[in-house]
Amino acid sequence: MKLFRTRDPLVVPRPSLTRTGVAVLAAGALTSLAACGGGEGGGGTSSQSPSDTLAIGLDSDPAPTGYDPLLYSDRQFEFFAPLYDALFVTASDGSIEPSLVAESTNNEENTQTTLILRDGVTFDDGSALTAELVKANLDRRSDPDLEAYGALAEGQAAAITDVTVQDEQTVVITWAQPQATPAANLDGTTGIIVGPTGIADPASLETDPDGSGAYELDEAATTRASTYTLEKNAEHWNADAWAYDGLDYRIITDPQALANALVSGQVDIAGQLKDNAINLVESQQSIVSQGGTIVGFPVTDKLGQTNPAFGEEAARLALLHAIDRESLVNDLHPGARPTVQLFPEESAGFDPALDEEFGYDPERARELLAEAGYPDGFELDITRLGQPEEDLVAIQQQLAEVGITLNFVAATSTDQVFAAVRTDPVLWGPFAVGANPEGFIAGVVYGGFMNMQGAQEPEIDQALGAALGSTGEAQDQARQELNRALVENGWFFPVYEDFTYYGYNADKVAEPPFAGANNYLVLSDVEPAV
Repeated sequence: MKLFRTRDPLVVPRPSLTRTGVAVLAAGALTSLAACGGGEGGGGTSSQSPSDTLAIGLDSDPAPTGYDPLLYSDRQFEFFAPLYDALFVTASDGSIEPSLVAESTNNEENTQTTLILRDGVTFDDGSALTAELVKANLDRRSDPDLEAYGALAEGQAAAITDVTVQDEQTVVITWAQPQATPAANLDGTTGIIVGPTGIADPASLETDPDGSGAYELDEAATTRASTYTLEKNAEHWNADAWAYDGLDYRIITDPQALANALVSGQVDIAGQLKDNAINLVESQQSIVSQGGTIVGFPVTDKLGQTNPAFGEEAARLALLHAIDRESLVNDLHPGARPTVQLFPEESAGFDPALDEEFGYDPERARELLAEAGYPDGFELDITRLGQPEEDLVAIQQQLAEVGITLNFVAATSTDQVFAAVRTDPVLWGPFAVGANPEGFIAGVVYGGFMNMQGAQEPEIDQALGAALGSTGEAQDQARQELNRALVENGWFFPVYEDFTYYGYNADKVAEPPFAGANNYLVLSDVEPAV
């Protein structure tokens, strides 16, 4: 596993990577988080014994709008996995494994998937897992207010057209397009199954989780946005897979306080660590990191509806060539990796040739602007709440060198920020692409909030369908074609691949594993230190 370290104490900390969807982005922005601190000092150990409670420090509230897991992206599976079971889960080696599913099969055309459910699974109210409940959960994915809607909605690459109950423990899913690896569409947060009470009354999930997970929320010991206390359910079907009797999440939004809490032993694991806190933690505790976070500009206007220049492919590609990623990374983000592609370096489909072919080339940018009919450049607006990030200020100067004027529009409300998907030609932020980039592309880039205009591109559509409908070498080839199609058509302007850092107390816990190429931990695999 790669570990990049930053040594520059002047590096400006990036905003926390949280959500890939609008609903959760909004929730994070609208929630005021409580912070708690820790003292300086040596690498202390927790007062808990290894089998008691695992204390986890988080840099943001994982449940700002309550305990409905379908409102959140996979980044929150780290928090929801103890409370809820999913149909499938991503293991630390990157493989997707059955959880609530005992057996799954596809028909010959890969258009139907039959799931046989696990026996002995019960929810908080004592009811059992049934095929009817799974159908109700999957049918709920048609609600556009849910994070899961983007990937599985009608018309998308992984759309479900029908869910049929064959018997009490058997569900048959019919897909609009062939899905050779359907488990990839039903793992993590997207595959979570909510209990019958929560499905019947989703509003109840604002205050009360309704899951079948290995842990239950201790409401008396929980203070929302500050501390979440979970106690193991010894009767859970997979209770033995979890090493700790309790999980104690502590929300510490101040980066220095989060680092101090780990160093002083108040928490056993802490993440995500910001750049300027990594050195402190590394000097007295241990660090683990994971790539796969792409920071850049999703293009929300491919049709020129909000900005006519963006209707021209050549103008979009001019922007791609005008950004000097290497100098930006060297100046602001040592340890990050400059990139022009949405596929992380360690994912199938990554193509190093793209970084050379579409990298920084201001002369080529000017040629493309002239080809697009904008020889003197053009202007574009991007809405920010508060002062623009230092990354954006640096990129503003780079774009100006080829005649492109980047204007910062100061938002007067969070509503204005979230409306930017319809008013601005591009957005800006970090995005967790995950172990299967085609899933992120299907649910967010092509079929989600990054494409509210419903733009279509045959090259992307064809490659995406092939990536979702094949396996092995054919799938890897399709992923490369999909990656290239996104770059060549200017649908996303990546700037750098970032890394998620967690610190941990090696005296208390063994090195915590990430879920494959995803940037969340597999807490069920966290073990006490030997």
